[in-house]
Amino acid sequence: MNPKYLFIIGVLCCQLQVSAQNKVLQLNLNQTIQMAQENAPQAQISKSRLASAKLQYQQFENNRKPILELTGQLPTYSRITYPVLQDDGTQEFKRNQSLSSNANLSISKPLNTGGTISASTGLRQRIDFFSQADGGNLTSYLASPIYVNFSQPFFGFNSLKWDRKVQDLSIKEAEREYTEQLADIAQQAVVYFFDLHLANLNLESARMDEQNADEMYELAQGRYSVGKIAETDLLQMELKAMQADARVVQSEMDVQESEDNLRFFLQVDANTTFDLLAPESVPEYIINPQIAIQQAAVNRKYKLTQERQLLEAERGVERSKKEAGPEINLIAGFGLSKSDPTLSEAYGWPQEDQESIAIGVNIPIADWGRTKTEREIAQINKEILELTVEQENIDFERVIILKIRQLDLSRTQLNIAEKANDIAIKRFDLTKKRYEVGKVDITDLNLAISEQTNARQSQLQALRTFWANHYDLQRLTLYDFDKGKPLEF
Repeated sequence: MNPKYLFIIGVLCCQLQVSAQNKVLQLNLNQTIQMAQENAPQAQISKSRLASAKLQYQQFENNRKPILELTGQLPTYSRITYPVLQDDGTQEFKRNQSLSSNANLSISKPLNTGGTISASTGLRQRIDFFSQADGGNLTSYLASPIYVNFSQPFFGFNSLKWDRKVQDLSIKEAEREYTEQLADIAQQAVVYFFDLHLANLNLESARMDEQNADEMYELAQGRYSVGKIAETDLLQMELKAMQADARVVQSEMDVQESEDNLRFFLQVDANTTFDLLAPESVPEYIINPQIAIQQAAVNRKYKLTQERQLLEAERGVERSKKEAGPEINLIAGFGLSKSDPTLSEAYGWPQEDQESIAIGVNIPIADWGRTKTEREIAQINKEILELTVEQENIDFERVIILKIRQLDLSRTQLNIAEKANDIAIKRFDLTKKRYEVGKVDITDLNLAISEQTNARQSQLQALRTFWANHYDLQRLTLYDFDKGKPLEF
């Protein structure tokens, strides 16, 4: 191949490689949040936790469904000697060989009352006797086409009823927790977004300061050469230029660190750089503290958690009471059965009916204060939890009200910072021009430079603080006050 073409192909390959290595991802704030909620490591963990909670709830539901079982015993061989009662009242020992087996198909279901009902059908037993007196074998079947059994405890503790209530609250808790975790991720995405955005702005500001410092130092050198300023002023301008250079280096390092944090959080390629589009304006809305508190109570999981904890405490109180009292268990059964040398006749009609009923009673008489102490402990724990829940609600309402105040204050501070930055820029421009014509000294110029840098830093920090408070309030209430509706993920 012509070397000329090889050179062109090589150049194109290099360009493609550089392009691939320098992928630029343009994102605004909302896109950053959405990407974080899909890709961030915390988002993957949150999804797995929600999936696990749903599986646990499904397992609880499955445990309440009927169970169909097939049980049986494989043929069992037996050869024994046993006594046989004779007509004259004596006993004669005989040797017997037999083969027995059984099979049973049953379905059972736990009841919300705490009892159990079941139905079954099957071959209770097949027995083959060998070596009969006539030299033959004897086969016999005992079949039960239908048998229904019912058991029900009375006055005892019904754990299934309480578990049903607790599990219903637990799955709702898990769903709201997932929403809260997504809101936490959104708030963290805001922090990383503005960390990088402010780092880029600081770098831009540092380079502008570096350019101004170099210009002022060059101007100072010219004025010093003609004797218009002292050497100390020249050295001061040189120091300012060196400080500006150092600030650029530090700002470049800050940008690199912030980019690395955002890359890892969004799980993007290590060669990706970001072009962030910050919001041009902040949302204007008025927050009613009572609405914020109401929305937090409706949307966050803490109310469900408190309700579940109180329910579990109430369950503990009832368990301690029920276990200290009498318990009655009713067990009843009804079925049909028949025995016959043939299987078809064993399942045929007529059948012999079978009924059974039993009542078990357990009445504690004396335990020397054990159950009384357990009841008192359960009751005290419930009262402590009620007081704790009440205090938690008060503290949480205070946090929301404080966050609303912080948000309002940050909006005011941002407005002041923007105006102060505009003033500082104008003052620097005027001071710079007056310094160039010799109407102000180096002290006034350095003061104007410092004020401009500080004003710019204050504005950027105020912008970051506002958005952090904005999304932090969303995280606390799971409510979008700008759109006037709960957050949707």
